[in-house]
Amino acid sequence: MVTYRQASRGVMRTMRAIDRGAKRAQRQRLAHEKAAQKLEMLEAAADAVAEYEEMIEALTGSHRVSFSRIDWATRACAPQKSIPGRVDVNENVAREALRSYRPGWFAKTFGLESGQRQKLERAIETAIASDDQALADSIAKVKAYNDDIAFAKRVIALQPDAVTTALNRFSALDDLPFCIEGLDLFHHEDGRIVALADGLELEDMPTQSITLLQSGKASIKAIPKGRIQEIYRENICSSGLRVAIEFLQVVPVDAVEVVVHGDLLDPSTGHIESQPLLHVKVSVQALDQVNLKWTEATAVIERLGGHMNWSKKDGFKPLSVEQFNPEGMI
Repeated sequence: MVTYRQASRGVMRTMRAIDRGAKRAQRQRLAHEKAAQKLEMLEAAADAVAEYEEMIEALTGSHRVSFSRIDWATRACAPQKSIPGRVDVNENVAREALRSYRPGWFAKTFGLESGQRQKLERAIETAIASDDQALADSIAKVKAYNDDIAFAKRVIALQPDAVTTALNRFSALDDLPFCIEGLDLFHHEDGRIVALADGLELEDMPTQSITLLQSGKASIKAIPKGRIQEIYRENICSSGLRVAIEFLQVVPVDAVEVVVHGDLLDPSTGHIESQPLLHVKVSVQALDQVNLKWTEATAVIERLGGHMNWSKKDGFKPLSVEQFNPEGMI
């Protein structure tokens, strides 16, 4: 026989069991939330490290691309096409439809012949407009094709406006935010071309590094001044190489000289002025012999005999006129 006290205890035991279950579920939920938050933190840390590494690669590895030249000679030697004449295909079909129209019994009985003939006449007007548009499209395509041939000849002749247009159309220099900020071309009388590039500034380099600890957390540390200077040197060298690569891929010359400028403090004036930081001459033959995707930019510049005044302590100092402009080219 179950007494009231026993029944009460039974109810209390059941309530406690329910309470323990609810608390256990809450603990599990909190544990899952904490695990999810930790996972999000780890993922965020990993993303931050990946973004930092991508930025460093963009700053120091813009030269790590495949080298492939545009075949302007083939384009220039292509035969030009004649301007096409009008072809009245649609109009002829529409006129034949009107000419051969014979009203049936239904059209004659209900007076529909006039309306159908008007419809066929309107179809002729539509067909004429269609043939006109087809002719205009054909002429535009032929003109564009012939213009490309003429443009290729101008590029081969190294006409300054054609060279500039070709670089704007076919190079990737506008899509490299971590490379250069501007580019000018100097055409020498003997046919040589110097590319004058505005590089990034030391202030554009990162001042903090982000690494991933064994715990999965991100570690953010200040980058030593000397390391910042090294990153900047790699950026300037990589940018100079990328300018040369893009130029030689687009412009049909055997070599190009590149001068990369950057803002430096002029001790004599106390003002920050644009100064030449790097001068290098890059040839097609040299690029064909270098595995660009697996090289450091500074090593390539040194191998090519490039000029720069740089130290880990002081960073860049401006090049002298004799170093970057030995023959008074600019």
